[in-house]
Amino acid sequence: MRTILFFVCLTGLLFACYDDKGNYDYHDINQITISGVDSLIRCDQMDLLHIPVTLEGTQYADTNRFTYFWEINRKIVSTAKDLNVYVNFPLGENEARFVVTDKELGTKAFKYFKINVSSSTAGDGILVLSKYKGHAELSFKRLDKEGSVFTPNFYEALTGNYLGTNPRRIHRDYLPEANNINSGLKIETDHQIKCLSEETLQEIEGNAILDHNYYIKEAQGLPSGDITGFEVKAFNHQATTMEGMMNTNYTCTIAGDEFWTIQSTCVPSMNMWLKLAFMQIKSPWKGTLSPTMFLSSLVESGGQNYTVANMYMFDETVGQFWYNNLLSANNVGVPELGTYSGYSLLFGTHTATKDHAVAVLSDGAGYRMLYMNLSNGTQSVLADFAVPSNIINETTSYYPMKNEAYMLFTTNDKLYRYNLRELENNVAPGNSSVFVELSKWGYNAEAKITCMSVSRTEQEILLGVSRYGDDTEGMSEGLKGDVLVLDLKTGELVKKYEGISGVPVDVKIKYQKWLRDGKEGGNVVDMLYF
Repeated sequence: MRTILFFVCLTGLLFACYDDKGNYDYHDINQITISGVDSLIRCDQMDLLHIPVTLEGTQYADTNRFTYFWEINRKIVSTAKDLNVYVNFPLGENEARFVVTDKELGTKAFKYFKINVSSSTAGDGILVLSKYKGHAELSFKRLDKEGSVFTPNFYEALTGNYLGTNPRRIHRDYLPEANNINSGLKIETDHQIKCLSEETLQEIEGNAILDHNYYIKEAQGLPSGDITGFEVKAFNHQATTMEGMMNTNYTCTIAGDEFWTIQSTCVPSMNMWLKLAFMQIKSPWKGTLSPTMFLSSLVESGGQNYTVANMYMFDETVGQFWYNNLLSANNVGVPELGTYSGYSLLFGTHTATKDHAVAVLSDGAGYRMLYMNLSNGTQSVLADFAVPSNIINETTSYYPMKNEAYMLFTTNDKLYRYNLRELENNVAPGNSSVFVELSKWGYNAEAKITCMSVSRTEQEILLGVSRYGDDTEGMSEGLKGDVLVLDLKTGELVKKYEGISGVPVDVKIKYQKWLRDGKEGGNVVDMLYF
């Protein structure tokens, strides 16, 4: 009986299979063709890479029926149909692909290609050091190519590392040593000096830090005691002799409450370095040092050279100034400049008048500006004024003109142009010195000028502007840091770069070549495409 039943079932299945033959409904798959993506794309680092794509399908090519992603070095960088990204990829060849997926059928189309990235950072450019989402970042715009755009917050994307959390200054060294932590670009952050290449804007020797070991290596003697920390309060590079058989500069650091200095001289024709280093120089009173230092004089000395004088500092413990001559370990107190108990030195600078300097002090409640004669043996205070906090405070940025008795400074939403001769006439800085205000360009009360620098030709001034209001960490969504380029003579706007960083902390033009005034042979040769 079971055998008969099995035979009947088998016969039924065979007939069912026979009846089903030819009943399948076949559909052609929508085959997608991708065009507009070359197999090899060449571009410069920091450029904006734009790849518009054309899709063709055997049945349909409605772009709304697909999803997309662009992948570079196995990392998805965009999910848009057309690619618009900043080139934050490593130099050289990068593997990439574009993937289109049919939303309904799930079928995919692929376009594989390569991106060859060349360096665009080895020329002149604007660097912005900022604070974004609580950490330090860098933004860059090249100035040697017309039509280039800002690359915001490139550092972490390019290197995979944080730059730090407490950014302070950008420093440029025009006498760097090859394969050495004494690199051409240094970032002051987290009380350290982080060393970057001036060409690639990336770390030297894998996250290198310039610290006491650099000085000890070149010093004339051994350090006194164990050095367990090297907390940088202030840092300075000063080029001096940059034309002729020998090139010389100074690297100075206030670390803790000690002054460290090294004079580096290079003889290019012989590939030889000569160095003179002094370290652990304390003030005559061995007290707490303010986090700033300044030269008493900086005089042009033919061609591309300067002559420097003494480096001045301030001992907060006794409230007095002192200096080092950069050529020895001597520390010389200057009681002739007065005693300022309870004060800290916020800022100091040489001026266009030889051996005359300006210093700004604060006791936490008020601010005072000193105008000083710093000629050796005849030091004296020529003027001493209280300045209102809405005119000068801890956030103020300064720039002394090279050949004119003017000082530019920014506080809150205003740029001031102050004639230093007014100090001699007992007139302190005030509202009469206002040069321009941010409201001129439509900014509201939340916007503040947070940093400033001037081109070496002194034709343009760059202002870093924050639209973050009281958010000093840059935690708000979106980039609210701007850079304004102004004509220094007229105050008129040359260029506005909006939304290019977090809260700007420092802005500099990174010149690739040392030219003291942007001149060669007496002629201005700087060609900057703002």
